[in-house]
Amino acid sequence: MTFLTEGTVCVFAYGSNMCTQRIRARVPSATPVVNGYVGEHAFAYHKRGEDGSAKADAAFTGCPADRVWGVVYRMHQGDKTILDDHEFLGVGYDEHEVDVVVEKRTIRAWVYVARCEAIDPSLLPFSWYHDFVIQGAKQHHLPNIYIEQLRSFESVVDPDSVRHERNRSLIDP
Repeated sequence: MTFLTEGTVCVFAYGSNMCTQRIRARVPSATPVVNGYVGEHAFAYHKRGEDGSAKADAAFTGCPADRVWGVVYRMHQGDKTILDDHEFLGVGYDEHEVDVVVEKRTIRAWVYVARCEAIDPSLLPFSWYHDFVIQGAKQHHLPNIYIEQLRSFESVVDPDSVRHERNRSLIDP
């Protein structure tokens, strides 16, 4: 099975971009192609967001048992720069090429990982952001045990009600 076609790139989404409505609002050419996981990484909410809340990170642990599950999206190569801008590439996140384990093999994809200077473990995600992550995991039928792990993270209500409502409007009821 070929995931890339000419002029496209693959991006591994593990946080709010797992939610198809979220990523397609940012990059309309993004198409989910397969679920998988990246080994030796753990999911964390500790990347400082521009809004002062915690955002998701696929933190490298080096532990073979650790896995971050997510969705591989294919998008037009030129559109990746749009997503780079949304993810504050070079400021909040760096990009790495990783092997994503899918269907008993691996494929290469880009992934955004938090920069060391952007990590603040004292922060919590806003509830709407946390809901994007849960919605995306459910939408793409990630393992139930992993979805429950994601649900276990604490979140807080966004004090900006306009931002809260704008983001909630993208989440399925």
